[in-house]
Amino acid sequence: MHITMSRNKYILILIVIAIISFAYYVPHYGLIYDGGLYASLGYSLVSGNGYYFNGYPGDVPPILPIFLALFIGIFGENGIFLVVPLFSIIHAIICFLILEKKVSLELSFLGSLYIFFTPIMFYDSMNVIREIPLLTFVMASYLVFLWKDDSYKKHVLIGILIGLAFLTKSVGFVYTFPILVYYVIKMNKKVAINFLSSVIIVLPWAIWSYSHFQTPFVSHSAYLLPQMGTNVISFFTRTLPIFFLGSFIPILPLSILGIKKTEKIFLLFGFFVFLSAFLWPVQEARYLLAGYFLILYTALTYLKDKKKKIGIAFMVIAVLFQVGATVSVLETSVVSYGLLDEAGRWLRENTETDSKVMTQSFRQIHFFSHRKTYQIPQDPSLFQKTLERNKIEYIVIDSYEKTTPKYAREYFKNVEPLATFKDNYGTVNIYRSPYYNSSKLDK
Repeated sequence: MHITMSRNKYILILIVIAIISFAYYVPHYGLIYDGGLYASLGYSLVSGNGYYFNGYPGDVPPILPIFLALFIGIFGENGIFLVVPLFSIIHAIICFLILEKKVSLELSFLGSLYIFFTPIMFYDSMNVIREIPLLTFVMASYLVFLWKDDSYKKHVLIGILIGLAFLTKSVGFVYTFPILVYYVIKMNKKVAINFLSSVIIVLPWAIWSYSHFQTPFVSHSAYLLPQMGTNVISFFTRTLPIFFLGSFIPILPLSILGIKKTEKIFLLFGFFVFLSAFLWPVQEARYLLAGYFLILYTALTYLKDKKKKIGIAFMVIAVLFQVGATVSVLETSVVSYGLLDEAGRWLRENTETDSKVMTQSFRQIHFFSHRKTYQIPQDPSLFQKTLERNKIEYIVIDSYEKTTPKYAREYFKNVEPLATFKDNYGTVNIYRSPYYNSSKLDK
């Protein structure tokens, strides 16, 4: 009874710390490019228009958009900013529960805080992206795997979690594959239940995907698959260095020392995490987020055999370092995208429902404006043709999106905007298209 109460107390403290941290930072950050797609799909679902973005069927697995739709329905459009932080809190609790099976409650609590406040992890927790929900389902599957019983209920639940991980992001199957490998090696016949329950969860999406794209598992990044393994140099020169910089460096040698005492399934998990990031042609440190848990887990495996006070002192320092690093990154190195919501809502309130907008941040503006949006062409010769062909009425130029063509910024440098939104972090201007004259504009 004492252990249960103590565990619940630590979980409660963890939740309180997480909520306070998010309450301070989340309101200052807006919707990034990727998030605009997921949020738009969620809005399309909740508004009864099906799984569509900008008039086209959604080409990403549906779990995050489904949760976004649910929160939009409950809390309104700003509900999208609550979803990933909620997943982040659940993820931290799951990490605590896994660590608790290996080390003391104190080390487990500090370890979960270490993961939560890892700079890349915390930043991604404030954005409407799939990595944190993905990790939540993946880590939940490993938590259930660690249950001591071998019941049908356990295997059904693992299969469901594997299916949900896959439907969040396709790499979820790669991350959870070691669980299936373990049961196959052990010749546990109940592994068939894992596969069957996963298939049942995934089947509706496969049918929908095939009916719209003639492939059962459409993904907008599938075009990168033929390029697998072509950018491995960047993995070592960019991804890994950034990943390690997000760690408390003294924890790395402890992690190496703890490898020998770490369960093989977690080592295999780590192998697949790093292999998938190593081979993927787009190199981003966020594709290695699961690696932070693995480093921590092996380090605590080593520390647990040392004097209790030494381990706790080390982890307190590590957590304080992560908090400081996170605050430093958020205060100095992060783009907020904070005005796109205001610009989008201005368009919603001041334009016709069938108006068309061109902007580089076309996903975010689509969500906030509920208007059809087009991306600015990189080729200057296509600019006028695109405006005329698609009958673009409004153009949005923001200071956030670095891929905005230089010619587009210069073109509107001396043009008076219809509306301007500005703060200490950025500027967003809305212009009327110079190439489209419509009776609607003269009303």
